[in-house]
Formats: sequence, structure tokens, C-alpha cells
Amino acid sequence: MTRRLAVLLSLLAAVAAPALAGQKPWTSDDVLGLKVVSDPQVSPDGRLVAYVVESLNGDHDAYQTDVWLVPTANGEARPLASSPVGDDTPRWSPDNRWVAFLSERPRPGTTSDEASEAKRQVWLIRPDGGEAVPLTSAPGSVSDLEWSADGKTIAFIAREPKSDERKRREKEKDDAWTPSEAYGWNRLWAIDVATRQPRQLTTGRLHVTGLSLSPDGQTVAFAGQPTPLIPDAFRSDIYTIPAAGGVPTALVARKGSDNAPAWSPDGKWLAFVSQDGRGEEWYTNNYASVVPSSGGAPRSLTASLDERIGGLGGSALAWMPDSAAVLFPVVWRTAAHVYRATLDGKVEPLTSGPEVNGAPSIDRKGETLVFLREDSVTPREVWAQPLGAAPIARGAKRRAATTSPRALTDTNPQVRDLLSFPKELVTWKGASGWDMEGLLVYPPGYAKGSRVPLALNVHGGPAGTHSNTFTPGPRLWGWPLFAQAGYAIFFPNPRGSGGYGEKFRAANVRDWGVKDYEDLMAGVDALVERAVADPERLSVNGWSYGGFMTSTIVTKTGRFKSAIVGAAVTNLASFTGTADIPEFARSYFASWPWEDPKVYVERSALFHAGSVKTPSLVVHGDKDERVPVSQGWEFYNALKAIGVPTDLLILPRQPHGIREPKLLRTCHERFLRWTETHTRGK
Repeated sequence: MTRRLAVLLSLLAAVAAPALAGQKPWTSDDVLGLKVVSDPQVSPDGRLVAYVVESLNGDHDAYQTDVWLVPTANGEARPLASSPVGDDTPRWSPDNRWVAFLSERPRPGTTSDEASEAKRQVWLIRPDGGEAVPLTSAPGSVSDLEWSADGKTIAFIAREPKSDERKRREKEKDDAWTPSEAYGWNRLWAIDVATRQPRQLTTGRLHVTGLSLSPDGQTVAFAGQPTPLIPDAFRSDIYTIPAAGGVPTALVARKGSDNAPAWSPDGKWLAFVSQDGRGEEWYTNNYASVVPSSGGAPRSLTASLDERIGGLGGSALAWMPDSAAVLFPVVWRTAAHVYRATLDGKVEPLTSGPEVNGAPSIDRKGETLVFLREDSVTPREVWAQPLGAAPIARGAKRRAATTSPRALTDTNPQVRDLLSFPKELVTWKGASGWDMEGLLVYPPGYAKGSRVPLALNVHGGPAGTHSNTFTPGPRLWGWPLFAQAGYAIFFPNPRGSGGYGEKFRAANVRDWGVKDYEDLMAGVDALVERAVADPERLSVNGWSYGGFMTSTIVTKTGRFKSAIVGAAVTNLASFTGTADIPEFARSYFASWPWEDPKVYVERSALFHAGSVKTPSLVVHGDKDERVPVSQGWEFYNALKAIGVPTDLLILPRQPHGIREPKLLRTCHERFLRWTETHTRGK
């Protein structure tokens, strides 16, 4: 092993000597060993919270999920449903006696063939102890479930399995297929909890993506789209169907996406997330909307809120128990908050501050709000807040300290012994004088006024957002390893980012790689002017749209000494013809490649590769359907042909997001090695 490589890998190795609390350097294993908390569900009586914890399995070659319980009063968290396979999606019975959840654990009496297409099923467990028991044996895997208000019925969504004819043809290797024959349809089901008798409710050309049971248990509302194709989510409508079986009735059918239905406790309303009939564009706002459950005109509750519904914990809506308002998460600048919208259209935040909050859940009395919270130095945990702590109106006085939010869980106590990496909010003027925001992480022990190497990271989307999330959280990049090696890390939000309103999010339509590029470079210039970034030691990296921008940046400037081009769109025309979201580029460029080939060529790094000077590592998962691996090969081969230092890191079995811990560790090593070698000559 060379001395340089040995020095580099020592940054990733565990520190043998004991360190002071909060001063221990991070290792790659520390990053990958972080547990991730999600999906908190408060019990109807408000006493307990069920939630999901994702952690490394025993072999450290995959991640597994388990269901945990924690009291809302003082008490220790404990595992409720734990197994070597996935346990998730906990849902309380209305009487608090059971938790239904989804699990991939083997069911008694099933064969391996049956289990292969029906791994995830609904299981039941008592919160006060006992063994989990299977409830469903659907022919395909289950993806969502909900109890009826009387506890007698559970509705769920299950994937339709391959037909016997298809299985026979595959066995005989006579299995040619067309795209429409390969669709994996989601079907709506209901099951009687006492008798274990299931009923399939939907068939045909209707793909189910969300569901909600009426309080009386007699009707199921669901979101359905014409095919399982991702772009058809923009053609999703809201339907109802009798829980005993029948014909679906369209309740909301119009342009754009209408999904995520949620029935009000009084049975009078259905809330849902909607584009409000405005069309099928990928960058527009959506809204929390309602429609009378008996039928009628839908209306938006959040027309006054210039942002999308969604964020940490997805875009699900949660009703207040009095049926007068709904709760939902919203990304707001570099933070995220839980909001409440009343039926008369009043919209207000229930959380405040620089933290990232989401995934709201409320007890039956409407007294306790449970949600997820994290910030740059605090990992994501389950928090609780009495609703009296909410700022009811602008300028309202905060209630007594006893009503402040508090953490219920402490899932990663080991981070208190490790270095912390606060994110500092930075601002600058972008192209055309627009105000820009971003976040900056300094290397440990940074002295003000000293210039250090800078790693510019561009987020995905392009409507993603760099938020004040826990800095070591992203498993792919291993940011503590970069900071400990002496880098400042810059997380900018250029035009096109989410969290700043629809006009800002749509500002890069037909303009990818132009003014958003200028916004990014202006941010780097601002850090150089502030004597933080060393202009001779700049690196750039990004994934997905961030990879697109990285590939674009190196065609426009030679100021960056190294680049990591992750899962990047490098040829917009071939991307449109091979990705699972062909309409995506059509939306952002207001044309198909054959309608306006010029704009596709002008905005594709491949056709400008001849100007690249920056050593660029190209990285791609070989099972990526969102941005096919051919995009990486095209750019790599172009750089190789013109003699630019390059390499192509292929990650076997990986889709658009990298999942396997050993491959993530490889990314940590390769990313830092490439950056150090070409940025600082180490």
C-alpha cells in the first residue's frame, strides 16, 4: 500500500486512542452505522408512539427496519417487532390493543415461490407483549394499510402477482414481453380482522397508490392512476368504492395529480394532495385540498401557501380529531415545518425554528402532536409537542415552557462522543440579482479568515433542497470524512430549488445549466471573497440533477480541480428515451427532443465534453432506471477519448439511490481519494 493511500484510509479507520467527548473523529463505519427513525404513529389514547428504526443488519451487508415503541410521557424506547427482515408501517387499532404492521418475515405454511412475490404482508402484535401473528396472505406484497374506525376491517394495497401463464412462459424461456405486459399493478383489498376473510376490491386498468377508510368502515377512498408508470401519477384521481365490493366511483377527476386521500373523522370530507387541476408539470405547487365525501366541487385549503405539501415523512395529510383542520409537512427555505390548514383556509405553522420537522401524527383528543425533528448537529428523532405550544397567529405569545416540544427518543447516543458539524446559513446575490441561500460546514478547528479547500455539493431534483438536516446523515457522501480532511462543504440552493415558492422553483425551466450555474458560481465567489474558500483548491460533486450540474460545470469552467459526477443526466435526448420518467425532460424543457433538438443539445454536457479539463470521476448504479447507467458511460467515454483524467465507478445491483453498505463504504473511500488526489495532490 502506498503511503498516500495509507494516510487516506487512516481517516476512515477507527481511532484507537480514547478521545474527549465530542472530539472523536468520524469513521466510515460511524456514518453507515447511524440509525434512521421514521413513520411515528401516536396511539389513539396518546400514551405510546410506534415508529420505525432502520439499522445495519447483523452481517453489515444490508439495512433492516424494526418497529419500536416509546411512551409519550417519560420512559424508555423498546423494540416491538424486530426480525432479520423488514418490519415497518405500524398502524394502531382504534382501541389501542393492536399494532398492525408490514413484515417480510416468513409466514407458516408458505413455499419459497409463494413468498417471492408476496414477501410483505400485514401482521398483528399486541403493544404490551407477545408474538406477532400474520393477518393477510395476499398473492402479492402489501405496501400500505389502514384500520376502520370500528377496528373490524383493515384495507390494504397489494401488488398483483404474475399470472400462472406468465410464470409458465418464464420457466420455459418463452417470455418475450412488451412494456404494457410488464406493468406491476397495485390492487385495493379489504380484510375482516376477526374472520381473516379478504376481498379484492379493484381490478383492470387502475393502479392504486393511496387509500383511506370511511369512519363507518363501509367505504374506501383511494387514489388511482391509469397505469403504474411514474409519469401517470400526474393523472391520478380520487375514487370511492364499497368496502364490501362494487364498482369504483370517481369523486375527483380532473387534470393533474390528486392523491393521498384522508377521510375526516366525522365522515363529511376527504382531504387529499392536489395540483388543483392546473396541469401535469413536475415543478408546480401542490395543495392540501378537500371535497365533500358525498360528492361536490373540490377546493384548496392552502392556496395562500406558496409551497408544496410534503417534506420529511412524505406528503400525507393528518386530520385533527374535530374534523376542522388538517396537518401536513412543508419544506420552508432551509428548514421544514408541520403546518395546519383549517377548512376555512387559514394556514399556520405548528413548529418553528431552524430545524427540519415532519411526519405529523395526532392522538384522538387532539392534545399531543408527534413528529420527526432533526438539525445539523442532532440526528432525527421522535418529538412530541402539546398543541398549545403552536403559534396561533403572527405575534402571538409563546405558552409556558412546559408546552415546548421535547424529544421522546435517543436513537443514536454515540454521536455525542463524535465531532459535530453545524451548518451555517449563508446568503449571496445570484444571477439577475436574485437572493440566494445555502448552508456551509467548516472543517473542525477552523480559524476565521483562513482559506481552506472547498467541496461544492449540488442537490438533486432539481426541485430538491439543501436543508438543515443532520450533517453526517447522507450515507452516500460521508461528509464528516471530507470535513475532517480539511474541507469546507458548501450546500447551495440555486434557482429551481424547493422551499422558496413556485416562481423560484420554475425559474430554471428551459434554462438548466445557465442561470442556475451562475447562481452556484456566485455562491462560490462569495465564499472566496469572505476568505473561506481557497480558489486554487475547489472541488465539485453532485448526484442526479446534482450530477447533471456537476457535468455541466466542468464543461463551462476549469476552476474546479476535481469533480464527482454521480448518477448524472449527461445527454438529455438519450435520457428522455431510456428513463422511467420520459415526460420529466419534456416538462422542464417545454418540448420533446424531436420538437426542439437544439435546447437538448445545448443543455447536455456530452456535446460540450471537448472543453472539459477537470479530472472527473463518473459514478453510477447499474440498475438505475431513473437515470440509466448508459448516461454515465456516455460521459466517461467522451472524457476518456479527449484525454481528461477520468474513471467510471459502477455500483452493481444499485438503483438511483445506493443502498448496500459495502458499496457505500467504497463510495466514501473512492470519493475522498479522488478529491484529495486532484484537489490537493495528496
